Order: sequence, then structure tokens, then C-alpha cells
Amino acid sequence: MTNANRAGVFLAVACGAATMLPCASGQAPESAPSIAKAGAGPAIGTYHGPNGMPGVDAFAAWLGRDTVWGLDFVGSESWSNVGWPVWWLEAWSKWVKAKPGRRLVLSIPILPGPVDGSGPKQGDSGVNVPVSLEQGAAGDYNSHYRQLAENMVKFGLADTILRPAGEFNGDWYAWRAKGKTAAFAEYWRQIVRTIREVPGAEHVKFCWNPTLGDQQFPADEAWPGDAFVDFVGVDVYDETWHSGTYPWPSGASSAEIERRQRKAWDEWIVHSPRGLAFWTKFAQQHGKPLAIPEWGLVWSSHEHGGQDDPYFIERMHEFIVAPQNNVAFHCYFDVNLSDHGHQLSPGPASSGERTQFPRSAAMFKTLFGGTR
Repeated sequence: MTNANRAGVFLAVACGAATMLPCASGQAPESAPSIAKAGAGPAIGTYHGPNGMPGVDAFAAWLGRDTVWGLDFVGSESWSNVGWPVWWLEAWSKWVKAKPGRRLVLSIPILPGPVDGSGPKQGDSGVNVPVSLEQGAAGDYNSHYRQLAENMVKFGLADTILRPAGEFNGDWYAWRAKGKTAAFAEYWRQIVRTIREVPGAEHVKFCWNPTLGDQQFPADEAWPGDAFVDFVGVDVYDETWHSGTYPWPSGASSAEIERRQRKAWDEWIVHSPRGLAFWTKFAQQHGKPLAIPEWGLVWSSHEHGGQDDPYFIERMHEFIVAPQNNVAFHCYFDVNLSDHGHQLSPGPASSGERTQFPRSAAMFKTLFGGTR
């Protein structure tokens, strides 16, 4: 999620194109299978608030799609949420089972509590006990993930895609990995081993998921190994502090605004260090499908978002559907808050929700609508 969102949720690129990643072979590696049905293209999902099934269904209806995957975030208030996220699992289980083709992408906090590592402030264990990646690497927290796996199996959600420690290359969560990459990688391996050892959970998928750019450190330094990752994920928002992009000057012409939006795409989103070009190549080198678990337009009080930017939607669509990029799934972050937002859809009926991006919403619906 964008810099404006960080704390709130948890408490194709064709070969040879000017802004696209050149592919050495012109083909995605055979060892990087996509989970989408042949010819169906990448799976599309959305986040529409905690336990946001009505919003996900409204998003699907708006697009004229039979099914859309659901993205959600387990709260970081307690260890209980990690091991026994009943509120999430019970509700999502019913939703997933109600219609073929549905799937849950679930973000899991690996260190509950505030960013300072002082430990969870709620729950039935470990309240106010400091937490650390080093303790996770030692296996001290494995029981929580064993319990999580058992509950996923119990609720029939063993095909869920887990996103442990999303955006670990930033500094806004307790699991921030700067200076602790070895501990982070080993903790990740502990989590994957523990979950896979639970009968029935052997095939739970894991998405290793930094956010775009170098942020606090190069995220590839925290790679846990090919055997412990199913998808290389990267979160992509039309938001940047790159020089000459956002915000644009007061009174800027439409041509100047579009020039800056194009510059943000080319120089930041695609070609910055650890931009889309880097992560596409990284995923190919490791034989993994790419995923974009969060992406979205941005309006915000800090004014460093591209706002109503149909160009961003066009380029993201081109990137996502290009076979060379081997994108397995992507989830649009379809929510608005008081000082920032990303929402495109009109939301559930009678919700009163609206988009700040009418031109981009029309472009999104045209490009991603239907059953393509």
C-alpha cells in the first residue's frame, strides 16, 4: 500500500518497447508456471476493506466478471490473529466455497504490535513482550503458524495464497528487515516449513512481497530461497517523489500533467532501481511467476500521486497481460480514506461510495472488464 496507507490496514511489458523490459529469449521461462487457466490471462482480485466480500462482489459486477479474487489483511494487534484469525477465515471460507473460481489472498503480519517491536497490545499471549525477526528465525513463533495452517485446513482454505510480511523493505511495520535480512529470510523459511508440515496444508502458496523501489534497502537481499517462494510479488502505486513528476505546479496544463504522469511511469515505476523491469527479470531468473498483490491510482493530501491517470491504467494493463512478464495474479486496491484513496468502483449498491478517478475508472472497466 502507498506511504499514505501504511499503518491503517494492519491495526506487460512487451519485449523491446520503449518503457518495457527487454527479454533475452522473448519468452517466459518454462519453469515459471502461471496459475491462471490457459488463455484466460492473469487472475484479477481486489481489496475493498476488512472482510470486504460485498465490495469484492460489487467490483466483479461492475467489471462484468463472473468471479474476482479477494484480498484481505489479518490485523497485527495480537498473536491470536496470526494463529487463529477466525473473523477472517470463517467469513472468507463461506465466500470462497459459494462460487467456483474464487480464491483468497491473505496478508499475514509476522510480528504483531507497533513498528517499534514492543510487542502486541492485545490477545491472550505475549502482550507487551517485545518481538523480533531474530526470535522468529530461531523458531520461537512457529506454533502460531502451525495453528494458522491447521485452521486454514479446517475452514477449507488450503488453496489460499499467503503474503507474510508484505512490504518488508519499508519502515512502517514491525517486520521491517533493513539490517536484518538474514534473520528475515530464515524466519520466512521457518514459516513456510511449519505450514507445509501440517497435513492438508502442503500446497499453501507463498507470495514474497516487497513494495516497488529500493525503499529502505534492496529487497532482493532478503530472498529466502527458491524452494520457499511460489510468487515474486511487488506492490505498485502511481505515487512517487521522483524529481519532475508529482506534485505538478498549480495551474499546470493537461499536457504538462500527462508529461509528468508518463515520466513517473517510465523513470520510477518501470526503470527505477527495483522497479517493474528489475522485478520482472528477478522473477524470471528464479523461475517464479510474478504477482502484483496491490496496485492502484493515488490521490492524497501529500499530492505525490498521479490522481486521475488513465495512462497508468493503460500501461499497467499492458504490463499485466503481456505473456513475457508471466503475471499470475493482480489485485486492485479499491478503497478510499479521508486523506487518500485509490477507489475505482462504485462499491456495493447504496453504499454512497464514489471514485476520484472517473476517466481512469472508465479506462479500467474497458480494459479489465468482461471475462478476458
